Amino acid sequence: MQIGSFANFNFGLRTLAQNQDQVAQSLERLSTGKRINRASDDPTGVVAAEGFKSRIYAIKSELKAFNQTESYLGAKEGGLSVISERVIELNSLVVQAANKAGNSQEEQDALALEINSVVNSIDFIAANTVFKGRSVLSEYSSGSIAEGLTSLATLAFEDPEAAQEIAQEGVDRVALTRGAIGNQLNEIDSKRSILNEELENITGSLSSIEDTDFAAEASKLVRAQILEQATIFAIDVNRQSAQQVLGLLKDATQAAKSTY
Repeated sequence: MQIGSFANFNFGLRTLAQNQDQVAQSLERLSTGKRINRASDDPTGVVAAEGFKSRIYAIKSELKAFNQTESYLGAKEGGLSVISERVIELNSLVVQAANKAGNSQEEQDALALEINSVVNSIDFIAANTVFKGRSVLSEYSSGSIAEGLTSLATLAFEDPEAAQEIAQEGVDRVALTRGAIGNQLNEIDSKRSILNEELENITGSLSSIEDTDFAAEASKLVRAQILEQATIFAIDVNRQSAQQVLGLLKDATQAAKSTY
């Protein structure tokens, strides 16, 4: 085989290997849907992709924490809304109790029983409103909402004005707490919206780095397959030509020997 034939043959083998690598790479990308299947595919892209993945994980963790906090605040606000109704009812009962001249003793006694019943219901709600087994309203028992609320049934008849101030204090405290919870929930919604937008943008950026462009990759695959077949054909032609040359040399050698 001539030097030129060897060179062409080796070049053909290298080209064939390159084309076969491209075919294998395209098939892998089309089957996995990923442009980067290993670090060597795009070292710089891998670094960027890992950074995006880390941020995506952090965002999802924050969103999960928001959901937990939102559920907790929802349970707390739900209990407080019932307590609020009870405290407002207490305020109304205290006003009724203050009208001594218009109430009979039986009516006064009934009001006292009703006031105590409402106070007890507040304590029950505060003790039994739980989130994941944990009490969320322990600081909103009748004695914690306002001083003297537990003895409101007695105070309503002894000092109606003071009783009304205490009942109103309870109404105000519960209302302020519910308002604060509402602000927290609105803040969570705002932050969630910002994080979801960031998550969408980062996910898109990650996709542009990692994901396969199916149309472009399919085109590469077809091109590589055509080049692969063409290279195989060229190598085969080169091999046949080399064999012909070797055959001629052999014939010439034998002819020269017979001459002598």
